[in-house]
Amino acid sequence: VYPNPVRETWEGPVTITGLVEETDIKITDISGNLVHQATSLGGQATWDGKNLNGNRVKTGVYLVFCTDRFGEKTHIEKLLFIH
Repeated sequence: VYPNPVRETWEGPVTITGLVEETDIKITDISGNLVHQATSLGGQATWDGKNLNGNRVKTGVYLVFCTDRFGEKTHIEKLLFIH
């Protein structure tokens, strides 16, 4: 996951690489509230840093859950956002 941490001055997307094709991505805050979900195209996915309401997420730790389409391969990453 790049960049990590995401600084308050960062304007670009957050990039998640090293994925298998059609990986389901779910990003939650530390309390488990869903803030974004997507499916990777090829081996990477991007996120604009905004929640489901279209607002930039607040400062905090976010969890990136990655699961292949069959649920056989999973991975979790931590991501720090500074607002």
